[in-house]
Amino acid sequence: MYRMKMNLTQDQLGKKLNTKKATISNYETGYRTPQQDDLFEIAHILNVSIDDLFPQRKKSNDITTVYNQLTPPRQHNVLDFANHQLELQNSTDDNVIDLDTYKNENTTLTDVNGYVSAGTGEQIFDEPKFKVSVKGYVPPHDIALQVNGDSMEPMFSDKEIIFVEKSNNIKNGQIGVFIINGEAYVKKVHVGEDRLTLVSLNKDYRDLHFYENEGVRLIGKVIL
Repeated sequence: MYRMKMNLTQDQLGKKLNTKKATISNYETGYRTPQQDDLFEIAHILNVSIDDLFPQRKKSNDITTVYNQLTPPRQHNVLDFANHQLELQNSTDDNVIDLDTYKNENTTLTDVNGYVSAGTGEQIFDEPKFKVSVKGYVPPHDIALQVNGDSMEPMFSDKEIIFVEKSNNIKNGQIGVFIINGEAYVKKVHVGEDRLTLVSLNKDYRDLHFYENEGVRLIGKVIL
């Protein structure tokens, strides 16, 4: 392959053409045909001729053989169908994205309502306190919080932004945000017969146990 002889990756060739890696892959597999301007640019970059890129094919193939046997009205139907398929192919390719590239390059400026502790307790505010740029997909949420501490590793790292859906109910095993003595914690919940346990995923930290007469308020569930 001429690209490989030039020691170019699909990503590198795509950048030279100001297009995506997925588009180059589709060119090479024959899933999509480059525009005329792109053909000349590819040939120039690879130092080959257009004929080298697209060797001459046999004039006759199965499609043209069958097409030539059809009556004019049926030939017209085949052409309409082929054009429709080409439009779908090209429009679909335009929507192809590389997931890793999306995660690394796409950021969203997000309002953060305060901090939630994975250890010693923090405060939550009704109004946003600051903004951060979050990489990748930001789900619909009621509040966003910054985790302080590492007691919920490996699920949540120190300084990670988490998204919370406000709720009055939570199931065993879910991750929730709780207010205890005016401070906010993020923990995994376990409801026993006589007590509520807030579990730290990092085993270097002890779990927190509460009984019916102790005040623990659920803020909501962490969106995973």
